[in-house]
Amino acid sequence: MIEFPVEGLSDGDVRLRLHADEDIPAIVEACQDPEIPRWTRVPDEYTENDALEWFDHQDRRRGEGDALELLIVEDETDALLGSIGFVKLDHEERIGSLGYWLARDARGRGVATRALRLISSWAFDALPVDRISIVIQQGNEPSRRLAERAGYTYEGILRSYTLIKGRRHDMAMYSLLREEADTQ
Repeated sequence: MIEFPVEGLSDGDVRLRLHADEDIPAIVEACQDPEIPRWTRVPDEYTENDALEWFDHQDRRRGEGDALELLIVEDETDALLGSIGFVKLDHEERIGSLGYWLARDARGRGVATRALRLISSWAFDALPVDRISIVIQQGNEPSRRLAERAGYTYEGILRSYTLIKGRRHDMAMYSLLREEADTQ
């Protein structure tokens, strides 16, 4: 089981927290933006049932200790801004892999950069990880710039690395090491 603070993590502007049933309508609405399914595994026609299945899947994986998905919300209003989390944790290798998406209205405001820094810092303090990676579809330039702004290092292109919705994709690999996080 991955222990996460009940109150979440906050930098005063954004907060990362666990999901709640009350979040389903906002998640469904955000995932109607075609840019989210374009670059992620989020289904193209996202429904309330998809959100419920995602909650169940994430709760199970968090319980098993191999994933942790969080919501990004405005600290003051608790309005949904996006999602970020560890889609994979490998305790033996001491590595984690992050994924994220942002609601359309949250983009261009620095929200994702703050969220990525928050979760990365927390992970190096709370989880048995020495390396955090992010794999991003090669053509997703905004996400690639985000990883770099948050201090992640570009490592190269992994050819035909990921299967998403039946198609293979080249992925850009970014990483942050524990010793690098200490200097940010």
